[in-house]
Amino acid sequence: MFAEVLDEAVAMTDAEIDAALRETELQARVLAARRAALGAVAEHRRVFAIDGHRSMAAYLRATINPGGGEVCRLRKLARLVDRAPVVGDALIAGHISVAHALELDRVRVNPRISHVFDAVAPVLLDLAEHSQHDEFRGRITEFINLADVDGAFADLASDVEHRTARVSDIDGTLDVVATGGHPLVAARLTAVFQGFVEAEFRTDVEARAAEHGDDADQHPLPRTAGQRRFDALVAIFDAAAGSPEGAAAPIPTVDIVVDDQTLDETFARAGITLPNGNVVDGDEFVGDDATLLDTLVDELREDPEAFRSRRCETSSGSKIHPIIALQAALTGHIRRVVVDSAGTVIDHGVRQRLFTGNARAAALLLARTCAHPGCRVAAGLCDVDHNDEWHAGGRTDQRNANIECSAHNRFKHRRRWRTRRDSCGRIYTIRDDGTILLPVGEREPDLSADELGRIVRSRVAALSADPER
Repeated sequence: MFAEVLDEAVAMTDAEIDAALRETELQARVLAARRAALGAVAEHRRVFAIDGHRSMAAYLRATINPGGGEVCRLRKLARLVDRAPVVGDALIAGHISVAHALELDRVRVNPRISHVFDAVAPVLLDLAEHSQHDEFRGRITEFINLADVDGAFADLASDVEHRTARVSDIDGTLDVVATGGHPLVAARLTAVFQGFVEAEFRTDVEARAAEHGDDADQHPLPRTAGQRRFDALVAIFDAAAGSPEGAAAPIPTVDIVVDDQTLDETFARAGITLPNGNVVDGDEFVGDDATLLDTLVDELREDPEAFRSRRCETSSGSKIHPIIALQAALTGHIRRVVVDSAGTVIDHGVRQRLFTGNARAAALLLARTCAHPGCRVAAGLCDVDHNDEWHAGGRTDQRNANIECSAHNRFKHRRRWRTRRDSCGRIYTIRDDGTILLPVGEREPDLSADELGRIVRSRVAALSADPER
């Protein structure tokens, strides 16, 4: 039976396999929504009691025989669509995956911010539709950090209190574990590790080029990504063991990307200053019944779109509590990076042909990985290219920057593909036939404004090159 299905797949063309995979995923999302609806009604009616089961979890285990983790996911999704039918609508329409929906549930189950869930659900669903899962998970974490300030800070304190690490030799195999700690420590160590990983990557690229010459891109690197990470960790330990006692370790640059409004509100909460510059007396927030209202939560009641422009994260993409940005600002351990309402880094004002120096550093803050859909090559190992080519009037600034690994950068140019941004600053790749690379279920974005701007810039560049035209 399965052999027939497999034979059918083997007989398909590449395009037919792609279409079938997409259609199968859409069907799976519809089934997931239907199963969630059945689960929600079954729980309300206490259907589980028919055969003597004492809980919904026991009923599911006995009826459909899933794993323990799957029982938890089923119940979460059932309760989510019961509370917010719009999530079920998005699943049935195929616009979001089950994994995206379960990230949304983190807001629903948070008792301190669940009251704004219904208001922000449409905005979060839009983010889910147009975001890779890892990116969306980060955005939900960011939302919770900003909306549930007290709860997120308690989690932060717990992580610092319960930090731990272990380096063990288990039957001749290295086992390294480190968890918890302060976010700025995590950012610093991650930056150090990534620097060593990049050095190992460059070594492999040079070795491949020396062996294969002009055909180097057609051959794999000598080591896998996992092997390079392991060797980078060994190099860090070796460097530490070989350094003179007491020598100062180099301090990596860690950028904290935060929008102006979030930073101003955080200063205000701390009793330092208000956005209008007035000094706040910290006693205003102390009293038996007085509580400091979460500005973002209040704002969301009036404008659910307010969250789109908020950012508070390290340059590696880790979402951090606003108080960490405040601590870094006050202690001078921060290079503040300002972002605009679209969530992209504001132009450094560098007008040059290539993305180098500050222009490259700022452009790399636009992404954590290569912008080609599905690619996970770290941004630090990528090329910074122009969305609109330089010769066609494209500026060397952050709004016109595109982060792609060297392989996908060359692939794009060989295929004559383009990249464009939508009104929210999200970047999309366009094939030479005009179709857009999209995951299953995502609707086509409106790129008309960016396309019009490209045409205008191209004509201005042509006129500048030939004033008599």
